[in-house]
Amino acid sequence: MRESNGLAEIWPPAADGADWPDGAFDGIIVRRCLAFVADLAVILVLLIAASIIFGILGILTFGLLWPGAALTPLLVAAYFTLTLGGRHSATPGMRWQGIELRAWNGNRPGYLQAFLQTLVFYVTVVVGTALVLLVPLFNKRRRCLHDYLCGTVFIRSDI
Repeated sequence: MRESNGLAEIWPPAADGADWPDGAFDGIIVRRCLAFVADLAVILVLLIAASIIFGILGILTFGLLWPGAALTPLLVAAYFTLTLGGRHSATPGMRWQGIELRAWNGNRPGYLQAFLQTLVFYVTVVVGTALVLLVPLFNKRRRCLHDYLCGTVFIRSDI
């Protein structure tokens, strides 16, 4: 697999994609679900910490910094963008499950593609939850709707 990725290389995806090793997609659906639950636990801890910090800052500034708590959704976006676009191409939950994100051509995603993946994931979950959950059942690479839209695929990193 190649390691770098430029935005120009990710779209349009090649018809056949990269040459994926045998077993690269085995058990991906279950691993992705478990990884997401683990990441939600990490995000919950981060959001609780951010709420405490903004609460204390709000009290100390007589309410001046309480609106800063509205920035907490950016914490979630930053968590996924920085970890998916980082050198491991995986969140801590994904690393625990032995999976990583790759561009359709086999490269690691950059931060822009990781942000797009995060944004499109949350939009598709809000708009069409059933589609997000059903799409991977009908393709051999177990790609979700947002994976198709972003030109990405999840593979096992432990093979």
